[in-house]
Formats: sequence, C-alpha cells, structure tokens
Amino acid sequence: MWPNAGVSQLVEALGLFFGRVEILARGAENDRRAAESAMARDRPLEAREHAREMLQKVPGSPVGLALWADAAERAWLDPEVVQALSALAQRVPWRADVWLRLGRAALRAGDPIGREALERAASAPAERAAARLALLDLCDLDLAVADAARAQRWLDSIPRAMTGPVDAAVALRRAECAVARGDVEAAQGAILDWGDVEEDLTTRGRASVVRARVAALRGETSTPGPHRRAAIEAAVRGFLLDAPGSSELLAWFVAASRDAVEIAELRAIVDGMGVLSSPAWEAAFAFAEGRRDDARRALGRALGAGDPRAAASLALLAIEARDAGAIDALASHDPSLVPPDLRAIRAASVALSDPPTEGAAEAATRALDALDGVLSPEVTGWVQALREDAASRWVPHGGAEAAWPAVLAELARAARALSRTDRLGALEALAQERERPLRAAVVGEFNAGKSTFLNALLGVDVAPTGVLPTTATLHWVSWAPDPFARIVVRGGQDRVVPHDGLKAALAELIAASSHIERVHIYAPIERLRFVEVIDTPGFNAPDPEHGRAARSAFEEAHVVVWLLDATQPLKDSERRVMDEAKELGLPILALLNKADRLREGEAERVLTHVREGLAEAGIEVFAPPMAFSARLSLRGRLGDEAALAESGWPEVEALLAREVVDQAAELKERALRRRGARLTRELLAGAIAKEAEELTAAEDRARASEARRAAASVLAARAAVLAETLEQELAPVGRALQSDLRPVRGLPEGSSRDPALVTYVATRFVDRFALPLADALAREAGLAVTPAALEAVRGVLSGAAAALDPASEAASAALPRVWIAATLAFARAVVSEVDVAPTSVVSRALRGRLEALAMALEGRPPMAAISG
Repeated sequence: MWPNAGVSQLVEALGLFFGRVEILARGAENDRRAAESAMARDRPLEAREHAREMLQKVPGSPVGLALWADAAERAWLDPEVVQALSALAQRVPWRADVWLRLGRAALRAGDPIGREALERAASAPAERAAARLALLDLCDLDLAVADAARAQRWLDSIPRAMTGPVDAAVALRRAECAVARGDVEAAQGAILDWGDVEEDLTTRGRASVVRARVAALRGETSTPGPHRRAAIEAAVRGFLLDAPGSSELLAWFVAASRDAVEIAELRAIVDGMGVLSSPAWEAAFAFAEGRRDDARRALGRALGAGDPRAAASLALLAIEARDAGAIDALASHDPSLVPPDLRAIRAASVALSDPPTEGAAEAATRALDALDGVLSPEVTGWVQALREDAASRWVPHGGAEAAWPAVLAELARAARALSRTDRLGALEALAQERERPLRAAVVGEFNAGKSTFLNALLGVDVAPTGVLPTTATLHWVSWAPDPFARIVVRGGQDRVVPHDGLKAALAELIAASSHIERVHIYAPIERLRFVEVIDTPGFNAPDPEHGRAARSAFEEAHVVVWLLDATQPLKDSERRVMDEAKELGLPILALLNKADRLREGEAERVLTHVREGLAEAGIEVFAPPMAFSARLSLRGRLGDEAALAESGWPEVEALLAREVVDQAAELKERALRRRGARLTRELLAGAIAKEAEELTAAEDRARASEARRAAASVLAARAAVLAETLEQELAPVGRALQSDLRPVRGLPEGSSRDPALVTYVATRFVDRFALPLADALAREAGLAVTPAALEAVRGVLSGAAAALDPASEAASAALPRVWIAATLAFARAVVSEVDVAPTSVVSRALRGRLEALAMALEGRPPMAAISG
C-alpha cells in the first residue's frame, strides 16, 4: 500500500483549482491524460514519465507537479516526492495538504525539512483536516523522542471543532503522552475517552501497547493473575501488529517474568515472528532465565550490529536489575547513549565502588552530589539505595567513628536550604561536643544518695549533700589542674570558691534568694579527663523545677547512672522517668544504693526484682544492676578500710571503669549519633513539608497552564469568526486613527514616501490598535494581557503597517485579515508563555539525602544498591 493510501490524490484536489488553458495551449493535455490513465491502472512509473514530460512543456505547472508527486509517492520514490512537493509548495503555499504530504515524504526520506513542512501544515486552521493530521504527526514525532510535554502541546492545539465528540486518534495520543509522563489517571481517562470507537490496524496496535503500559504503571503486572495476563495479551497484540514500542514492551515483560510456562509461550510467539535469534530478544530471555551476563553480552552485540533498540534495552536492563555493568557496557560503546539519569548513577557508583578508605567521606559527597538531579521515577529506589550507601561511608555501621565534619557540613547545608538557621547553633554545639569528654549524668529520686555517690566516686567530699535538694540546678564535675568550684548566678557575678567553701557559699546564696543556674566543680582527678559527671536534683522533689532541671540532664548526658533506693527500688514514678531516657536512646546503668540497710540475703532478691521489672518495662541496661552502699563507700574512700570492704564499692568501681570509662569513646559516639539523628529527622520533616508545598504549587501552575493552553487553542480556532466581532469592537479605534491621519491625506502627492511620514503613520496605527486589540482578545480568551502577547500583537500590526498604507481608505478592507493574524499570534504567545511545572529537584534530593543520613545515624544498614 502506498504511503498516503486513503488520502485523495493531490491532482484531484488541484485539478479543479487550476484550469487547463495553459496545459492545452502548450500541447501537454495528452501527457496529463496519459499520466492520469496510468495512475488509474496502477502503473505509477509510467504515470511519472508522462508527468515529467508534461513539466518539460509547462514548467512549474501545479497540476504537473501534483501528478509527478502522486506517481512518485505511489512508486515509493520519496526523494522525488520531496522534490516535486517542494516545488509545488512554492506555487501554492496556502495549501495545508501540500505541506502535509511534503512533511511526511521528507520524514520518510530523512530530509530535515520534514518537521518544518508539518508545522506549516499545522498552522492552517482553515484547512482543518490537513492541519489536524499534521498536528497528530508532530505529536508522534515528539513522542518518538520521549518529549511528552511538547507532544501534548501539539494535541492541545487541535480545537474540538477539528474533531468530533470523540476523536480516537487524539485520545490515543493523549493516553500515550500521559503514559510517557507516568500519569496513570490521565492515561486511564484518555482510554475511556476513545471507548468503543472502531480502530484501524495501526491504532489498534498502539492502543494495545497503551493498555499494557497503563496496566504496568498501575502495578497490575507485578504478580501473576488475570490482570497480568490481560496486559501481556495486549502487549502481544501490539507486537503482532508491529506497533511502535511494542517489541521493547514485550521484551520488558519477558525479562521481568519468572514463570517458566509464560516464558515458553512468549518464546514461541517471538520465534513465530522470526526474531528470536536477534540479540535484543536473546538478552530478554537470558535475563528472564537469570543469565544476566549473557543478556548484557547479547545487547552489546546488538549495539555493535547497529540495532537502535539495544541501547534502550541495556538501559532498561540497568534499571530493572540495578545493573551498573549494563551502564558500563552502554558507555563503553558510546557514552552519549547513556541517559542523563543513568550517567549520574554511574558516576555515583564509581565514586562508591572502592572499599571505604581514608577518602571515603569525600567520595560519598561526590556520589550524593551526582545523584541530586536525577528525576526518573523508575530509578528512585536505586538512587536512594546509593544515597544510603554513601551515607554509610560517612557513618559506618557499628562503633567506628563517623566522618563528623562531612555529616555536620551536610546538616548545615540542609539547614540553610530550608531556612532553618536556628539549627546552626545546635550543629555548632554538636561539633564542640566532639572535643569534650564523655558526660555521665547521675540521676534518681530525692534522697537516693546521688551526691554521696558522687563524692565516693571522686574520693573527695565535694558535692554538697544536704544542700542540692533545695536548689533546682545541676552540678557539673570536670577536670582542672587545681581544685575549685564556680557558681553561676543569674543576673549576678559568678562566685569562685574552694571545695571546702562550696556548701557555705550555696547556703548563703539560697538564703539571699539568688537564682543559681549551675554549679561547676573542678578537680585534678585523672578519671575526669575522660568522663565528666553531672549531679542532678531529685525527680520527686516537691518543687517541679527540680524535676525539670533533672530532666534537662538527659539532653546533656551521653550515659545515665541511675541510682535506685535498695529499700524501695523501681517505683512506678522511676519507671516513668526511665521511659523518657529510653525514648531518647540514652544508655542506662542501674545501681542500687543503701544496700547496707537490707537484711542479710535480701540483696539478691531485690536485684532479681529490679532485673525483672526493667525487662517487663522494656528498659534496657548495658550492664547487670549492682547493689552497694554510697555512704560506706565514701567512708571507705576517705580511709575507713572496714567500711570500704563492706560497701561493695570495689565492684561498682570496676563496673564503672569497665563499662563507662573504658567504653567512653564508643558511648560518646553513640550519643553523638543519637543527637545527630534527632537533628536530621527535624530537618527531614522540614524537607518533606517543603517538597509537598512545591509539588502543590507545581500542580497549581500546571492546572493554570492547561487552562491557558485550552483558551489559546479555542481562540486560534475561532480566529476567522472573531474577525467580524473585532471589526465592530475596534471601529471607534479606527475612527480615532483616521482622525489622527487626516492631515496626512492633505499632503502633496509623493510626500507619502517620506521616511519620517511613513514611520509616523505606522507608529500611530500600531499604538492606536495594539492595546485595544490585545485587550479584546484577552477578554475573549478569559486571560490577562501579558507583555509577550501584547508584543506579538504589535508585531503583526507593524507587519501590516509595512504592507498596507493605513492612511488609505482601502486599507480598511484588509483589516479583518490583520485581526485574524493578530489573533493567531496572540494565541501562540499565550502558549509560549505557559509554565511547565518544574519538578522539585532540590527538595526531592534534599529529602533523599536526609533520609539516607538519618538511617545511617540510627544504625540501620543500607539496602543493596547494586546487584551483580
């Protein structure tokens, strides 16, 4: 069948328009009749010769050129078709059907004028049938290169008046555009639009491919069942009808299948079409059978053989299997064949390919930066897995120290991107905390013996027992080369006193109702170089401020030493506060004080009760609870050997040395990660909110843009009808212009050629009509006048002023054509200004990076980023 079968021959359309006088006069009538007779007998080569002889006698004859084009097209001589139609288009440039035929022939012949010719045909709304076909062809061209947005704009340019209530061809392409964008609902709606309209073989094949793709997008093909079966049958139907994209789609179904029966059925179908031995199909079946290396090699051979589909298949193999080797194979053949998103994934994979080394943090940063611009939803999982792998290079799974400079730089970058500069102080505090010793908070209820325990720990009676319960403050005990204490007073000067003067100084300040914010105790005790201690008020003190001060230690501490009263251990009030520490992830070491008040043999029963109670409450402690007496321990540390032996202190001290001091680096790292994770989660919530806002704004812009496109399309379709309305509406403007130009008409003959006068006339014409005309068009379309639309109208008016003489009365007759041209220019300007709603690349990437970092800081291992 010849390329434009079903479309009337050009000679039939032009024969009535152009008379035969010249043909008869030059003796070419017999050639014309012979050519038409040969065409009727389906002898196109004979017709071609007669048409060319006719053109020798009547050069440039539109009828002769049309006969030559029809005959050459029927004979599949596309270069000659282009030659004939190019000449014909110059003779009849207003004929959209000629430009349509020229565009199609040029595309078949690989001539670059094809698209331009189709665009000329599409811009002729008066010839609706040809313009509609040209717009559909332009849509197909852009769909073929995956430019769904531009393809959709061609469809939007087809007014409803060009089609019937249901236009299956338009609805089909709307569905294809929606599938290309991943918009399942829009695709489904378009499928419903074409409904039961009868489809020709080409449309039926494309429709089958669309239905199969929509089923895949809806997730209906992921599991065996009737939906998957229906989708595969649709894909097979498209394949058998040789629909565009059907081979790639069916190959995807094959590669994704793990059902031996299904694979065998599909193999038989492909074999029946005689293409089973092609490298692309070899690769699909090899992948289905788990032979990934064979699949990659087969596609490599296909690339080498020039198979244009092999590159897409390799890219699909890479995406489906997260196979970096497939990207490498594609890049080794031709780096330009690698899609931008896969190029970014390859760069990230290369950066992360080496085992973690000293430069792993920098490599991880490079990988994350490479992934920031990736948009394809098909690779979202792969990209996030790579981000998690990169984050794990910053924060290794286990106890190794994180690359904190890189982590803190990432969080600071996120804080600035989210305008959360208030969190920069917290990040700075985290950076400073890395340089400080481990902090252990000694907590418990009032009168649990915390200060006595602290004094025993230090071996010095320095913590003010009997005073602290009356102050809602924390005591910080840190290393210094000389012993002293500093009392921080709100609104007053700090007080610096020796250790033995601390109790008196505190009592004096309390009596004066001074607000004590914090007490720092410094001592030259070697253990304090590694572990600072925070002494806290009791949780159950009568003043609520004491409880709040004690809880504030949770934010400061890396580990908690919890003192329980052995005579009444693990009360409900203690469990509730322990839950708070547990929620923050603080490690807890439980010690039972006042064991000297228990009867002989009772200590083990109490310890069992505490262990069972902690387990029942889900509170983990990083060492078994231990009972001792802080009172006897302090006496022993101050020299009472008998008290020391009875106190149980040596066992407690060994426990603290083993589980706290010796593990200080690991405990501090865990604390830094907990705090880093909380900050990351806080910033992540902001990133998610920002991305949601941007997506909402993008959807709003898309809806507004769609409305503008629709309004512009209707306006262009009604250009001829509107000319009469505009003529009436702009009549007062025309009269005002004629009044402006009345003096010009009284000038001597020949003066109208004066350049200054010509410029004046043209300027008055444009200035008078531009804004009223643009306003009228905007009202008709329901839009606002934009600078670009106004400039488009001014451009048409300037051209009209150059071609006409606005001062002439005869110019009024040409104005309706000017209004039509201005309407079309206004509509084109409106469409060109339509916003394409951008995808939130920055916020999406920020969210992904923060999610990966949060996982790493929380100790969750990354998912596998690369298979094979």
